[in-house]
Amino acid sequence: MLAAEVPGLQLVRIDKSNIKNLRLLNASILPIHYTAKFYQNVLQNPDLSRLALWNEKYVGMVCCKIDSDVLYIMTLGCLVLYRRKKIGTSLLNFVLELSRAENCRAIHLHVHSSNDEAVQFYEKFGFSVKETIENYYRYLKPTTGLFLERSMISNCDEEDSMPGNSS
Repeated sequence: MLAAEVPGLQLVRIDKSNIKNLRLLNASILPIHYTAKFYQNVLQNPDLSRLALWNEKYVGMVCCKIDSDVLYIMTLGCLVLYRRKKIGTSLLNFVLELSRAENCRAIHLHVHSSNDEAVQFYEKFGFSVKETIENYYRYLKPTTGLFLERSMISNCDEEDSMPGNSS
């Protein structure tokens, strides 16, 4: 499902004019503090991140980086009041399309071990937990992180069966 298929939703590039909205969303949604270096990286790689603008309100974000042939999701989230409206799905579809365009072999991310809702969301899109990492999140309790991966090696039958893909 593309953003255009969700009425009122736009995925917009992040630049100097709206980076403060990314900071606010990260602070509101995620339990991690992100440094100035994180935001500089986002601005230096504008094709790898998006803000979700729904009915003229910033409600979600996704920020990625690419290392060799692996796309890493640094952050992806949506404000609680706007969940279950396919905004997260649209953000993740942006990631999937980006990884295909960049010929990435896989997508990786980390999720806090207590975030069952996020794990279930990613599993619907073909991600699987590959590793449990103790002390990954130093300032959270518990400190355990989960490493998730989705292979991007072409398999048309598998791709067409993913949620949000209509044939």
